[in-house]
Amino acid sequence: MEKIVVTPLMGMGDTLMTTPALQLIKENRPDCEITYFTFNRATQEVLLNNPHIDHLHYHPIKAVNFVKATLHVLTHFSFRFDTCINFYPSNRIQYSAFAFMTGAKKRIGHTYLKKNFSQLNWLKNETIREDYNAHCVMENARLLKFLGIEVDTEKIPPMHIYLTDDEKFTGESFRESMKHSPIVGIHTGTSTFKNQDKRRWPKEYFVRLIDSLPDIHFVIFGALDELEINRSIQSSVKNSSRVTVVDNKTLREVAAIIGKLDAFISNDSGLMHIAAAMNTPTLAILGPTNQNFIHPWNVKHKIARLKLPCSPCFYYSPKPLSCSLKDQFKCLSELEPPLVEDSLVKLLEKK
Repeated sequence: MEKIVVTPLMGMGDTLMTTPALQLIKENRPDCEITYFTFNRATQEVLLNNPHIDHLHYHPIKAVNFVKATLHVLTHFSFRFDTCINFYPSNRIQYSAFAFMTGAKKRIGHTYLKKNFSQLNWLKNETIREDYNAHCVMENARLLKFLGIEVDTEKIPPMHIYLTDDEKFTGESFRESMKHSPIVGIHTGTSTFKNQDKRRWPKEYFVRLIDSLPDIHFVIFGALDELEINRSIQSSVKNSSRVTVVDNKTLREVAAIIGKLDAFISNDSGLMHIAAAMNTPTLAILGPTNQNFIHPWNVKHKIARLKLPCSPCFYYSPKPLSCSLKDQFKCLSELEPPLVEDSLVKLLEKK
């Protein structure tokens, strides 16, 4: 039996995009034993109850100092596994070091087009070169050749969140309580890691979008640090009764609710990928991000973006997000609400 350990990823969206590869491994190599390491609650929650993971290990190593984090890795992961998989994207020193410290004979991952050497990716010994035209899900599936698995790129499965019956009931109850149709979800936020809050569409644009579509009820989601923005949007629209702010649900309950909506609008964020995993038609508002990497996977979707000569400019490296233009992030500031409205209307018609 081959024992596999999966390195932790920072974002819940990145983590979700590994679930198709996990399914393919278990379907083709049921003899494998998979241990998945997570170090924040969000990534752990999207993997709970996943039948393709044998052991889900959580430890908040970011909350402890370097020595304690290293000791934990050495104690729980060194020389216990045959294979370590660094799923995409993992172009950081910490991920490469983790793979090396496992002592696994086979350390699978990518070589990156930017800062590959400085991030110690050479510590992996079976690699493929990243492809700027490939989706993250596809990049992860490409790695499976090192496990002897030939993947039909036309048959890569969707992402999955495996909810309990109680969690599903939360979504069903929420939908029934709305007594309105259509119902469209919104996520106004993003991660703040490495300046990624610059990927957010302006909140006043969300207000204008909501006011332009009086026949739709909008449900706004977000983390605690996004609650103030969400409340501000609700109070700024012409008819606040058409806007519900969700602020007292767990991440998995949020996923259940999103799964019952008619569509979902989001910046490039983890909730965008949750919507796709719940098979909810998704409208992604993208600025500096390469849409080839992260468009909503295997679900009806639309992309709202300006095709500027400088876009996309964000790639996977340790470098924080920045903009070289005088008009900072005009890829979002000049993406006017009517363009997003048109995409949403077409998405709802398609549904």
